[in-house]
Order: sequence, then C-alpha cells, then structure tokens
Amino acid sequence: MEVSMLDQTQLVEAQTPEEGFAGTVEAARLAEQLGFRRFWVSEHHSSDTIAGSSPEILAAHLLAATKTIRVGTGGVMLTHYAPYKVAENFRVMSALAPGRVDLGVGKAPGGTHLPTIALQGGRALTDAKPRNKERFSEMVDELIEYLEDHLPESHPMSGYLKASPAVSQKPLPWILGTGPSSARLAAERGLPYAFARFINSEREEMRETIRLYRESFRPSAFSEEPYALVASRVFAADTDDEAAWIARSAAHVQFGFHRGLQGRLPDPSKALTEIVTEKEIQEVRDIYATYMIGSKETLSRQMDELSTYGADEIMAITPVFSPESKENSMAVLKKAAQR
Repeated sequence: MEVSMLDQTQLVEAQTPEEGFAGTVEAARLAEQLGFRRFWVSEHHSSDTIAGSSPEILAAHLLAATKTIRVGTGGVMLTHYAPYKVAENFRVMSALAPGRVDLGVGKAPGGTHLPTIALQGGRALTDAKPRNKERFSEMVDELIEYLEDHLPESHPMSGYLKASPAVSQKPLPWILGTGPSSARLAAERGLPYAFARFINSEREEMRETIRLYRESFRPSAFSEEPYALVASRVFAADTDDEAAWIARSAAHVQFGFHRGLQGRLPDPSKALTEIVTEKEIQEVRDIYATYMIGSKETLSRQMDELSTYGADEIMAITPVFSPESKENSMAVLKKAAQR
C-alpha cells in the first residue's frame, strides 16, 4: 500500500508558527527521503493551535523545498473562493513543479461561521444562493472546466477566458469527503477520492463509501481508474506501548475539543492527567479507537484491513509532541507498508 502524509502544522505548547512551519518543511523532506507518495497540507482558520491557514502558499513553499514527492492540499475549502483563482494558483504551482501538484478540494468551512463570513467578504450573509455544501458540486465543475481549458458554450465568457498559465502538466484534482455525496461526486467526475477517516471513523460507512465510489466511477481525462486514499491519524513506534504513549498528546487535544476548547499538543507526560471518571476514561478509549496505533507489525495488519475496504493508499496525520517521535513514526509506517 502506498503511504503519504497530511500535515496540519498543529502546534505544540510554547511553539511559534515559525517553528511549526519549519517542522512541516522538515517532515516533507523526510517523507520524500522515505519514499512517501505525496505530502498534503490543510486549511484551518482563526486558530491558535493549527497554523496552516493558506495551503496554497505552504504547498508552493514545500514544492520548492523538495524535488520528487507530490505535494498538494487536503484541502482547499472551495466554497470560500472563486474556482477561477484556485485554478490559476495551482497552474502556477504546476509550472514551477511539473507533474507534482495535487489539488484536493473540500466543502468543509475549515473553521467556524465567523471566518466563513470574513473569507467570503460578507457574501455568506447576503447571497441569494450561498456558497454552501449545495453549491460545492457546481464549483467543482467550474474548477474542472478551467483546469481542462474548456468552458461550456453556455458560459458567458466561453471562447474568451482561459485560466493561465498554460502548462504542460496540469494539477491533479481530488475530491475530499466523508460519505456518499462526496464519493459519488468524485466518481461521476472521474477524480481520485480521499476519505477522511480522522473525521468519520465508522468502518462500515467507510467501506460503503469507497465501494460506492469504485462502482460508480466514470473514467475522465484526469483518471482512467478509480483511486481512493484513506486519511487517518497514525501513531507508529517500535512498540505498541510506545505508539500509544506518543498518541496521548493528540487524544488530550481532542478531549478538550469535544468541550469547545482549543489546545496545543502537550508533552505526553502532561496529557490526560485529569481524566478520572469512568465516563471520561471511556471517552478517551473511544478517541484512541479512531487512531491507527502500533508497531510495524500492528500497523501492517491494520493496513491489510484498510485494503479490504478498497483503499489504495494510507495518508497519515501524526500530531505528536516530539519531532523525533514524528520522524520515527513516519519511518515505522513506511516499513509497515513494505511488509
């Protein structure tokens, strides 16, 4: 199974954004060195804990810092932006790094309603047809039209407008999602599909979503065959116990998030120290159940299971406190995939 990484530049305690982004650059270089297939970055707004608010800029920087690995977005929250501008941003990246650019788009807001209003210049309050989930498929179609240099005759600027620059190798669009509607959209447009298991960890829903995608797929200029990756939080180490230990930081942050709190990744020794009631302990167990955790052997078994769900690739999200733990986790994951 192919392995890749989604890095959200999730900050640890006392870390500056500058330090966080430097860590993301180093992770991309290591992913390339280890032979990862791709390295994506995410979009989050108005956050003190996740620094990545502009994935296009960060992806361009990572392309310049690497040589061979595919780099992209997981994803651009398309409903905030004009598809024309998104197409041009990624065409520029494709001119700078031909054949290495992935354009993952999603319909989540990447934050609360306030950033949504600000990103859309107040249009979210006044548009007769708001840029919400119902418009996502229309915006995907418009994006594809610009990427393919083919505006339909019904478009008022057909024959006059092109997305520039003209590039020899166009960016590869992906659809991101967590359920049937996004899977169906990816299949009907002939695009690769990324299932966010870190958001929806229900196994049967994941199985049925990927099955629907594969059965409904229609070949396109972008992809002749269906291709699905699963993005999951992954914590790998030399032993299962060590992997569970480094996952404590992420579990701590998620436990707080469930209570409306934004927190940075703490040292594992300081994480979850106030969890005392049976209800809280069970909640932490449930959080851990959404992760892929373990040694090389344990992760290999989990990846074998993912392949039975129809996944071609695993994309790891590894928010840990220690850079050394992250580097080792990436190395162990790659070894697990090669067994």
